[in-house]
Amino acid sequence: MPVVKQTKEDIKQILSSYIPVKAIDSIADIIIGHAVMVKITRSRKRIHGTYRRPTPQQAHRITINHDLNPYLFLITLLHEFAHMHAWQQKQSLQHNNIWKKCFADLLMQYIDKDIFPSDVKSALINHIPKITSSDFLDIDLTRALLSYNKNCEEENDLVFLSDLPVDSCFMYNHKTFIKQKQLRKYFLCKELKTNRMYKYHPLAKVKQVV
Repeated sequence: MPVVKQTKEDIKQILSSYIPVKAIDSIADIIIGHAVMVKITRSRKRIHGTYRRPTPQQAHRITINHDLNPYLFLITLLHEFAHMHAWQQKQSLQHNNIWKKCFADLLMQYIDKDIFPSDVKSALINHIPKITSSDFLDIDLTRALLSYNKNCEEENDLVFLSDLPVDSCFMYNHKTFIKQKQLRKYFLCKELKTNRMYKYHPLAKVKQVV
């Protein structure tokens, strides 16, 4: 995968494959201005991006999954830039109030640039007062962002778990479950073969069994 650590024009050319056009120039300026190395990586199931603080041997390092849609890629990059700013201000790596303010400020800058479609923009504005460590805990924002994914043919018959009624039967990861009650942000689901209970995200893509 390409490593974003070159001239501004080189960086812009690489970014053009991953983020909205209106964001390219300013994102390239951040990368150059903070001497941050951005590595575009393979897909990872549990994370979209990471930030590592600088060391005497290495600069700020950010990784971003290569297969995110342009709006999710940009938001993930801003999430990691916020970690970089929080480290520069207070040497903090936590998802604390310093990071939240940095992330909120970055999001507002890009909302004001009129980069995001109206549904994502509205969800982001609602998201900012309740920012958490994982943007995917915000169901409305996640649903808006996922609508811009390019679905492969095998996903055409999949639905969000949240769209199924309670007691529906569905398949996920080659196992069959019954959807049960919601526990805060997640749904409790029982695997039919073992009767074991699992918690799944409301926007998990599942196949309904009729």
